[in-house]
Amino acid sequence: MAWRFPFFYGYVMLPVAMLVQICTSPGQTFAVSAFMPALRDDLGMSDSRLSLAYMLGTFFAAFPLSGVGPLADRFGLRGVTLLAVVALAGTCLAASTVSGFWGLLAVFLMLRFLGQGSLTLLGSNSIAMWFRSRLGRVSAVMSIGTALAFAWVPSWISQSIDAYGWRQTYVRMAALIAMVMVPVLLLVFVNRPEDIGQNVDGRIDRGPGTAGGPPGQGAADGHRKADVDANHGDAPEQSVVTTPEDAWTLAEASRTTAFPILAACNALWALVGTGVLFHLYTLCADRGMPDALPSDLFKALGLSMLAMQLVGGVLADFVPLHRLLGIGMVALNLSVGCLIGWNSVPGYYAFAVCFGGGQGLLIAVGVVVWVRYFGRLHLGKIRGTVWCLTVAGSGCGPFLMGISRDQTGSFQAAIWGFLALLSPLMVAAWFATRPRLISPAV
Repeated sequence: MAWRFPFFYGYVMLPVAMLVQICTSPGQTFAVSAFMPALRDDLGMSDSRLSLAYMLGTFFAAFPLSGVGPLADRFGLRGVTLLAVVALAGTCLAASTVSGFWGLLAVFLMLRFLGQGSLTLLGSNSIAMWFRSRLGRVSAVMSIGTALAFAWVPSWISQSIDAYGWRQTYVRMAALIAMVMVPVLLLVFVNRPEDIGQNVDGRIDRGPGTAGGPPGQGAADGHRKADVDANHGDAPEQSVVTTPEDAWTLAEASRTTAFPILAACNALWALVGTGVLFHLYTLCADRGMPDALPSDLFKALGLSMLAMQLVGGVLADFVPLHRLLGIGMVALNLSVGCLIGWNSVPGYYAFAVCFGGGQGLLIAVGVVVWVRYFGRLHLGKIRGTVWCLTVAGSGCGPFLMGISRDQTGSFQAAIWGFLALLSPLMVAAWFATRPRLISPAV
Protein backbone atom coordinates (compact mmCIF):
# COMPACT_ATOMS: atom_id res chain seq x y z
CA MET A 1 0.00 0.00 0.00
CA ALA A 2 1.11 3.58 -0.61
CA TRP A 3 -0.92 5.05 2.26
CA ARG A 4 0.79 7.20 4.88
CA PHE A 5 -0.78 8.33 8.13
CA PRO A 6 0.37 11.08 10.52
CA PHE A 7 -0.53 8.81 13.48
CA PHE A 8 0.08 5.20 14.50
CA TYR A 9 -2.54 3.10 12.73
CA GLY A 10 -2.47 0.45 15.46
CA TYR A 11 -4.88 2.63 17.43
CA VAL A 12 -7.33 2.33 14.54
CA MET A 13 -6.88 -1.43 14.48
CA LEU A 14 -7.72 -1.65 18.20
CA PRO A 15 -11.45 -0.77 17.78
CA VAL A 16 -11.53 -2.94 14.66
CA ALA A 17 -10.30 -5.88 16.75
CA MET A 18 -12.93 -5.03 19.37
CA LEU A 19 -15.62 -5.23 16.67
CA VAL A 20 -14.26 -8.62 15.62
CA GLN A 21 -14.53 -9.79 19.24
CA ILE A 22 -18.14 -8.59 19.41
CA CYS A 23 -18.78 -10.37 16.10
CA THR A 24 -17.91 -13.70 17.78
CA SER A 25 -21.17 -13.47 19.78
CA PRO A 26 -23.30 -15.88 17.70
CA GLY A 27 -20.86 -18.67 18.59
CA GLN A 28 -20.56 -17.76 22.27
CA THR A 29 -22.57 -19.48 25.00
CA PHE A 30 -24.04 -16.22 26.29
CA ALA A 31 -25.75 -15.66 22.90
CA VAL A 32 -26.78 -19.27 22.30
CA SER A 33 -28.33 -19.30 25.78
CA ALA A 34 -30.86 -16.65 24.79
CA PHE A 35 -32.14 -18.90 21.99
CA MET A 36 -32.51 -22.04 24.13
CA PRO A 37 -36.11 -21.64 25.43
CA ALA A 38 -37.41 -20.83 21.93
CA LEU A 39 -35.43 -23.67 20.31
CA ARG A 40 -36.67 -26.17 22.89
CA ASP A 41 -40.31 -25.18 22.45
CA ASP A 42 -40.29 -24.84 18.65
CA LEU A 43 -38.20 -27.92 17.83
CA GLY A 44 -39.73 -30.08 20.56
CA MET A 45 -36.38 -31.21 21.96
CA SER A 46 -35.52 -32.09 25.53
CA ASP A 47 -32.86 -30.15 27.44
CA SER A 48 -30.45 -33.07 27.27
CA ARG A 49 -30.90 -33.45 23.50
CA LEU A 50 -30.33 -29.74 22.90
CA SER A 51 -27.28 -29.89 25.14
CA LEU A 52 -25.99 -32.99 23.34
CA ALA A 53 -26.09 -31.13 20.02
CA TYR A 54 -24.17 -28.26 21.59
CA MET A 55 -21.62 -30.58 23.21
CA LEU A 56 -20.92 -32.49 19.99
CA GLY A 57 -20.78 -29.28 17.97
CA THR A 58 -18.25 -27.84 20.41
CA PHE A 59 -16.09 -30.99 20.30
CA PHE A 60 -16.05 -31.22 16.50
CA ALA A 61 -15.38 -27.48 16.15
CA ALA A 62 -12.07 -27.83 17.96
CA PHE A 63 -10.44 -30.01 15.28
CA PRO A 64 -10.30 -27.60 12.30
CA LEU A 65 -9.19 -24.67 14.48
CA SER A 66 -5.55 -25.71 14.19
CA GLY A 67 -5.62 -24.75 10.52
CA VAL A 68 -6.89 -21.19 10.98
CA GLY A 69 -3.58 -19.72 12.15
CA PRO A 70 -1.51 -21.13 9.26
CA LEU A 71 -4.11 -19.88 6.78
CA ALA A 72 -3.83 -16.37 8.23
CA ASP A 73 -0.04 -16.57 8.05
CA ARG A 74 -0.17 -17.53 4.37
CA PHE A 75 -3.02 -15.38 3.04
CA GLY A 76 -3.12 -12.51 5.52
CA LEU A 77 -5.37 -11.77 8.47
CA ARG A 78 -7.73 -9.50 6.56
CA GLY A 79 -8.64 -12.09 3.93
CA VAL A 80 -9.12 -14.94 6.39
CA THR A 81 -11.10 -12.75 8.81
CA LEU A 82 -13.33 -11.57 5.95
CA LEU A 83 -13.92 -15.18 4.92
CA ALA A 84 -14.78 -16.15 8.51
CA VAL A 85 -17.19 -13.22 8.89
CA VAL A 86 -19.03 -14.04 5.65
CA ALA A 87 -19.21 -17.70 6.64
CA LEU A 88 -20.53 -16.75 10.10
CA ALA A 89 -23.27 -14.60 8.55
CA GLY A 90 -24.15 -17.52 6.28
CA THR A 91 -24.29 -19.86 9.25
CA CYS A 92 -26.71 -17.52 11.03
CA LEU A 93 -28.93 -17.64 7.94
CA ALA A 94 -28.70 -21.44 7.98
CA ALA A 95 -29.63 -21.44 11.67
CA SER A 96 -32.91 -19.71 10.83
CA THR A 97 -33.95 -22.78 8.79
CA VAL A 98 -33.09 -25.52 11.31
CA SER A 99 -35.83 -28.07 11.91
CA GLY A 100 -34.19 -31.05 13.64
CA PHE A 101 -31.31 -32.43 15.70
CA TRP A 102 -28.79 -32.97 12.90
CA GLY A 103 -29.30 -29.54 11.41
CA LEU A 104 -28.92 -27.98 14.85
CA LEU A 105 -25.72 -29.96 15.42
CA ALA A 106 -24.25 -28.71 12.13
CA VAL A 107 -25.19 -25.12 12.98
CA PHE A 108 -23.68 -25.35 16.47
CA LEU A 109 -20.48 -26.81 15.00
CA MET A 110 -20.09 -23.92 12.56
CA LEU A 111 -21.10 -21.23 15.08
CA ARG A 112 -18.55 -22.53 17.59
CA PHE A 113 -15.82 -22.97 14.96
CA LEU A 114 -16.30 -19.58 13.31
CA GLY A 115 -17.42 -17.42 16.23
CA GLN A 116 -16.04 -18.76 19.48
CA GLY A 117 -12.94 -20.22 17.80
CA SER A 118 -11.72 -18.62 14.57
CA LEU A 119 -12.72 -14.97 15.02
CA THR A 120 -11.53 -14.93 18.64
CA LEU A 121 -8.12 -16.14 17.46
CA LEU A 122 -7.99 -13.81 14.46
CA GLY A 123 -9.01 -10.75 16.48
CA SER A 124 -6.28 -11.40 19.04
CA ASN A 125 -3.66 -12.05 16.37
CA SER A 126 -4.53 -8.85 14.51
CA ILE A 127 -3.58 -6.78 17.56
CA ALA A 128 -0.42 -8.85 18.11
CA MET A 129 0.72 -7.73 14.65
CA TRP A 130 0.71 -4.09 15.74
CA PHE A 131 1.82 -4.14 19.38
CA ARG A 132 4.58 -5.86 21.32
CA SER A 133 5.79 -3.96 24.41
CA ARG A 134 2.28 -2.57 25.01
CA LEU A 135 0.41 -5.74 24.06
CA GLY A 136 -0.74 -6.56 27.61
CA ARG A 137 -2.34 -3.16 28.14
CA VAL A 138 -3.81 -3.09 24.65
CA SER A 139 -5.27 -6.59 25.12
CA ALA A 140 -6.89 -5.41 28.35
CA VAL A 141 -8.53 -2.54 26.46
CA MET A 142 -9.64 -4.95 23.72
CA SER A 143 -11.42 -7.04 26.36
CA ILE A 144 -13.95 -4.19 26.62
CA GLY A 145 -15.45 -5.49 23.36
CA THR A 146 -16.00 -8.94 24.85
CA ALA A 147 -17.51 -7.46 28.00
CA LEU A 148 -19.89 -5.26 25.99
CA ALA A 149 -21.03 -8.27 23.98
CA PHE A 150 -21.47 -10.31 27.16
CA ALA A 151 -23.52 -7.54 28.75
CA TRP A 152 -25.84 -6.49 25.92
CA VAL A 153 -26.06 -9.13 23.18
CA PRO A 154 -28.26 -11.57 25.20
CA SER A 155 -30.69 -8.75 25.99
CA TRP A 156 -30.87 -7.73 22.32
CA ILE A 157 -31.46 -11.34 21.26
CA SER A 158 -34.16 -11.86 23.88
CA GLN A 159 -36.01 -8.71 22.85
CA SER A 160 -35.70 -9.59 19.17
CA ILE A 161 -37.09 -13.09 19.76
CA ASP A 162 -40.07 -11.62 21.62
CA ALA A 163 -40.73 -9.20 18.76
CA TYR A 164 -39.82 -11.22 15.64
CA GLY A 165 -39.26 -14.85 16.64
CA TRP A 166 -36.00 -16.79 16.89
CA ARG A 167 -35.71 -17.57 13.17
CA GLN A 168 -36.02 -13.94 12.11
CA THR A 169 -33.59 -12.98 14.88
CA TYR A 170 -30.93 -15.17 13.28
CA VAL A 171 -31.64 -13.49 9.94
CA ARG A 172 -31.28 -10.05 11.51
CA MET A 173 -28.03 -11.13 13.18
CA ALA A 174 -26.64 -12.32 9.84
CA ALA A 175 -27.53 -9.02 8.16
CA LEU A 176 -26.02 -6.98 11.00
CA ILE A 177 -22.74 -8.91 10.92
CA ALA A 178 -22.42 -8.60 7.15
CA MET A 179 -23.39 -4.92 6.92
CA VAL A 180 -21.05 -3.79 9.69
CA MET A 181 -18.03 -6.06 9.38
CA VAL A 182 -17.58 -6.51 5.62
CA PRO A 183 -17.08 -2.75 4.93
CA VAL A 184 -14.82 -2.39 7.97
CA LEU A 185 -12.63 -5.29 6.89
CA LEU A 186 -12.43 -4.13 3.27
CA LEU A 187 -11.86 -0.42 3.94
CA VAL A 188 -10.21 -0.14 7.36
CA PHE A 189 -8.42 -3.39 8.22
CA VAL A 190 -4.65 -3.45 7.57
CA ASN A 191 -2.72 -6.67 8.12
CA ARG A 192 0.44 -5.23 9.69
CA PRO A 193 2.24 -1.91 10.17
CA GLU A 194 4.86 -2.63 7.49
CA ASP A 195 2.07 -2.56 4.87
CA ILE A 196 1.70 1.20 5.38
CA GLY A 197 5.32 2.08 6.16
CA GLN A 198 5.01 1.94 9.97
CA ASN A 199 6.70 -0.13 12.68
CA VAL A 200 5.42 -2.22 15.56
CA ASP A 201 4.32 -0.08 18.54
CA GLY A 202 4.56 3.03 16.34
CA ARG A 203 8.33 3.30 16.64
CA ILE A 204 9.85 5.98 14.43
CA ASP A 205 12.35 4.69 11.88
CA ARG A 206 15.76 6.12 12.75
CA GLY A 207 17.82 3.75 10.68
CA PRO A 208 19.49 0.40 11.25
CA GLY A 209 20.46 -0.51 14.78
CA THR A 210 17.91 1.69 16.49
CA ALA A 211 14.62 0.88 18.17
CA GLY A 212 12.73 2.07 15.15
CA GLY A 213 14.96 0.55 12.49
CA PRO A 214 13.84 -1.17 9.32
CA PRO A 215 10.64 -3.15 9.20
CA GLY A 216 10.98 -6.16 11.47
CA GLN A 217 13.61 -4.57 13.72
CA GLY A 218 10.99 -2.92 15.90
CA ALA A 219 9.15 -6.22 16.21
CA ALA A 220 12.35 -7.94 17.32
CA ASP A 221 13.02 -5.24 19.90
CA GLY A 222 9.44 -5.55 21.06
CA HIS A 223 9.85 -9.31 21.50
CA ARG A 224 12.97 -8.79 23.61
CA LYS A 225 11.28 -6.15 25.73
CA ALA A 226 8.21 -8.38 26.16
CA ASP A 227 10.49 -11.18 27.38
CA VAL A 228 12.12 -8.85 29.89
CA ASP A 229 8.74 -7.51 31.05
CA ALA A 230 7.32 -11.00 31.47
CA ASN A 231 10.29 -12.16 33.54
CA HIS A 232 10.47 -8.96 35.58
CA GLY A 233 6.79 -9.11 36.36
CA ASP A 234 7.22 -12.60 37.85
CA ALA A 235 9.98 -11.57 40.22
CA PRO A 236 7.72 -11.48 43.33
CA GLU A 237 7.00 -15.22 42.93
CA GLN A 238 10.59 -16.43 43.34
CA SER A 239 14.12 -15.16 43.16
CA VAL A 240 15.03 -17.07 39.99
CA VAL A 241 13.56 -15.63 36.79
CA THR A 242 12.85 -17.57 33.62
CA THR A 243 15.77 -17.78 31.22
CA PRO A 244 15.89 -19.10 27.65
CA GLU A 245 17.18 -22.42 29.09
CA ASP A 246 14.15 -22.68 31.39
CA ALA A 247 11.99 -24.40 28.74
CA TRP A 248 9.70 -27.20 29.87
CA THR A 249 8.49 -30.04 27.67
CA LEU A 250 4.89 -31.19 28.01
CA ALA A 251 6.03 -34.35 29.78
CA GLU A 252 8.08 -32.34 32.27
CA ALA A 253 5.33 -29.79 32.84
CA SER A 254 2.69 -32.47 33.40
CA ARG A 255 4.72 -33.91 36.28
CA THR A 256 4.71 -30.64 38.23
CA THR A 257 2.22 -29.80 40.95
CA ALA A 258 1.07 -26.66 39.17
CA PHE A 259 0.17 -28.14 35.78
CA PRO A 260 -2.71 -30.47 36.76
CA ILE A 261 -4.13 -27.81 39.08
CA LEU A 262 -4.04 -25.15 36.37
CA ALA A 263 -5.48 -27.55 33.78
CA ALA A 264 -8.27 -28.66 36.13
CA CYS A 265 -9.14 -25.04 36.98
CA ASN A 266 -9.46 -24.25 33.25
CA ALA A 267 -11.54 -27.32 32.46
CA LEU A 268 -13.93 -27.03 35.41
CA TRP A 269 -14.33 -23.27 35.03
CA ALA A 270 -15.39 -23.91 31.42
CA LEU A 271 -17.66 -26.79 32.46
CA VAL A 272 -19.49 -24.85 35.18
CA GLY A 273 -19.66 -21.53 33.37
CA THR A 274 -20.87 -22.93 30.05
CA GLY A 275 -23.30 -25.28 31.79
CA VAL A 276 -25.00 -22.62 33.90
CA LEU A 277 -24.97 -19.83 31.31
CA PHE A 278 -26.24 -22.11 28.54
CA HIS A 279 -29.38 -22.84 30.61
CA LEU A 280 -29.60 -19.53 32.48
CA TYR A 281 -32.88 -18.41 30.88
CA THR A 282 -34.52 -21.76 31.64
CA LEU A 283 -33.04 -21.86 35.15
CA CYS A 284 -34.49 -18.47 36.04
CA ALA A 285 -37.88 -19.36 34.54
CA ASP A 286 -38.02 -22.66 36.45
CA ARG A 287 -37.40 -20.81 39.72
CA GLY A 288 -40.05 -18.16 39.12
CA MET A 289 -37.70 -15.25 38.49
CA PRO A 290 -38.74 -12.20 36.38
CA ASP A 291 -38.46 -12.69 32.61
CA ALA A 292 -36.00 -9.79 32.24
CA LEU A 293 -33.64 -11.09 34.94
CA PRO A 294 -31.36 -13.34 32.78
CA SER A 295 -30.55 -10.49 30.39
CA ASP A 296 -29.78 -8.20 33.33
CA LEU A 297 -27.58 -10.90 34.87
CA PHE A 298 -25.48 -11.05 31.72
CA LYS A 299 -24.92 -7.28 32.03
CA ALA A 300 -23.78 -7.62 35.64
CA LEU A 301 -21.60 -10.60 34.78
CA GLY A 302 -19.98 -8.90 31.79
CA LEU A 303 -19.18 -5.68 33.66
CA SER A 304 -17.75 -7.48 36.70
CA MET A 305 -15.69 -9.70 34.40
CA LEU A 306 -14.30 -6.64 32.64
CA ALA A 307 -13.45 -4.89 35.89
CA MET A 308 -11.58 -7.85 37.36
CA GLN A 309 -9.86 -8.67 34.08
CA LEU A 310 -8.44 -5.15 33.94
CA VAL A 311 -7.46 -5.22 37.62
CA GLY A 312 -6.09 -8.74 37.34
CA GLY A 313 -4.04 -7.85 34.29
CA VAL A 314 -2.24 -5.18 36.29
CA LEU A 315 -1.91 -7.30 39.44
CA ALA A 316 -0.44 -10.20 37.46
CA ASP A 317 2.78 -8.19 37.12
CA PHE A 318 3.09 -7.71 40.88
CA VAL A 319 1.18 -10.44 42.74
CA PRO A 320 2.09 -14.15 42.67
CA LEU A 321 -0.12 -15.81 40.10
CA HIS A 322 -1.23 -18.70 42.32
CA ARG A 323 -2.77 -16.19 44.72
CA LEU A 324 -4.81 -14.57 41.96
CA LEU A 325 -5.82 -18.06 40.82
CA GLY A 326 -6.91 -18.92 44.36
CA ILE A 327 -9.00 -15.76 44.69
CA GLY A 328 -10.62 -16.46 41.34
CA MET A 329 -11.55 -20.01 42.36
CA VAL A 330 -12.99 -18.76 45.66
CA ALA A 331 -15.19 -16.36 43.68
CA LEU A 332 -16.40 -19.18 41.40
CA ASN A 333 -17.29 -21.34 44.41
CA LEU A 334 -19.21 -18.45 45.97
CA SER A 335 -21.12 -17.93 42.74
CA VAL A 336 -22.27 -21.56 42.60
CA GLY A 337 -23.12 -21.42 46.31
CA CYS A 338 -25.41 -18.47 45.59
CA LEU A 339 -27.32 -20.55 43.03
CA ILE A 340 -27.85 -23.29 45.60
CA GLY A 341 -28.74 -21.37 48.74
CA TRP A 342 -29.97 -17.92 47.71
CA ASN A 343 -33.01 -18.25 45.44
CA SER A 344 -33.91 -14.58 45.07
CA VAL A 345 -33.16 -11.71 42.70
CA PRO A 346 -30.30 -10.40 44.91
CA GLY A 347 -28.92 -13.94 45.08
CA TYR A 348 -28.78 -14.18 41.30
CA TYR A 349 -27.03 -10.82 41.06
CA ALA A 350 -24.53 -12.05 43.65
CA PHE A 351 -23.96 -15.11 41.46
CA ALA A 352 -23.36 -12.92 38.39
CA VAL A 353 -20.93 -10.58 40.15
CA CYS A 354 -18.96 -13.41 41.80
CA PHE A 355 -18.82 -15.53 38.67
CA GLY A 356 -17.91 -12.59 36.42
CA GLY A 357 -15.23 -11.41 38.82
CA GLY A 358 -13.76 -14.89 39.21
CA GLN A 359 -13.79 -15.42 35.46
CA GLY A 360 -12.06 -12.09 34.91
CA LEU A 361 -9.26 -13.04 37.29
CA LEU A 362 -8.83 -16.46 35.71
CA ILE A 363 -8.61 -14.89 32.24
CA ALA A 364 -5.97 -12.44 33.49
CA VAL A 365 -3.95 -15.28 35.02
CA GLY A 366 -4.33 -17.45 31.92
CA VAL A 367 -2.80 -14.78 29.67
CA VAL A 368 0.56 -14.99 31.45
CA VAL A 369 0.81 -18.09 33.65
CA TRP A 370 1.75 -20.69 31.04
CA VAL A 371 4.65 -18.76 29.55
CA ARG A 372 5.95 -17.65 32.97
CA TYR A 373 5.73 -21.11 34.50
CA PHE A 374 6.91 -23.25 31.58
CA GLY A 375 8.70 -21.00 29.08
CA ARG A 376 8.11 -20.48 25.36
CA LEU A 377 9.84 -23.37 23.61
CA HIS A 378 6.99 -25.90 23.96
CA LEU A 379 4.24 -23.42 24.78
CA GLY A 380 2.03 -24.42 21.84
CA LYS A 381 1.94 -28.09 22.81
CA ILE A 382 1.37 -27.31 26.49
CA ARG A 383 -1.44 -24.84 25.89
CA GLY A 384 -2.90 -27.04 23.16
CA THR A 385 -3.28 -29.90 25.63
CA VAL A 386 -4.98 -27.63 28.15
CA TRP A 387 -7.21 -26.21 25.40
CA CYS A 388 -8.48 -29.71 24.58
CA LEU A 389 -9.46 -30.19 28.24
CA THR A 390 -11.11 -26.78 28.28
CA VAL A 391 -13.14 -27.56 25.16
CA ALA A 392 -14.20 -30.88 26.69
CA GLY A 393 -15.34 -29.08 29.83
CA SER A 394 -17.27 -26.42 27.93
CA GLY A 395 -19.05 -29.11 25.94
CA CYS A 396 -19.94 -31.34 28.90
CA GLY A 397 -21.33 -28.65 31.21
CA PRO A 398 -24.59 -27.95 29.31
CA PHE A 399 -25.13 -31.68 28.73
CA LEU A 400 -24.86 -32.46 32.46
CA MET A 401 -27.28 -29.65 33.26
CA GLY A 402 -29.72 -30.93 30.62
CA ILE A 403 -29.62 -34.49 31.96
CA SER A 404 -30.24 -33.19 35.48
CA ARG A 405 -33.38 -31.33 34.46
CA ASP A 406 -34.73 -34.17 32.29
CA GLN A 407 -34.18 -36.79 35.02
CA THR A 408 -35.03 -34.87 38.19
CA GLY A 409 -37.13 -31.94 36.97
CA SER A 410 -34.58 -29.30 38.02
CA PHE A 411 -30.94 -28.28 37.58
CA GLN A 412 -30.19 -28.57 41.30
CA ALA A 413 -28.42 -31.95 41.15
CA ALA A 414 -25.99 -30.72 38.49
CA ILE A 415 -25.29 -27.48 40.38
CA TRP A 416 -24.50 -29.44 43.55
CA GLY A 417 -22.17 -31.61 41.45
CA PHE A 418 -20.44 -28.49 40.11
CA LEU A 419 -19.84 -27.25 43.66
CA ALA A 420 -18.41 -30.64 44.65
CA LEU A 421 -15.96 -30.48 41.75
CA LEU A 422 -14.93 -26.86 42.33
CA SER A 423 -14.45 -26.99 46.11
CA PRO A 424 -11.22 -29.04 46.16
CA LEU A 425 -9.74 -26.77 43.49
CA MET A 426 -10.53 -23.72 45.61
CA VAL A 427 -7.94 -25.09 48.06
CA ALA A 428 -5.54 -26.63 45.54
CA ALA A 429 -5.20 -23.40 43.54
CA TRP A 430 -3.20 -21.80 46.36
CA PHE A 431 -0.53 -24.49 45.89
CA ALA A 432 -0.09 -23.97 42.14
CA THR A 433 3.19 -22.12 42.64
CA ARG A 434 5.72 -21.65 39.89
CA PRO A 435 7.84 -24.82 39.50
CA ARG A 436 11.61 -24.89 39.15
CA LEU A 437 13.17 -26.68 36.23
CA ILE A 438 16.15 -28.74 37.39
CA SER A 439 18.83 -28.87 34.73
CA PRO A 440 20.52 -32.27 34.29
CA ALA A 441 24.05 -32.52 35.63
CA VAL A 442 26.84 -32.18 33.07
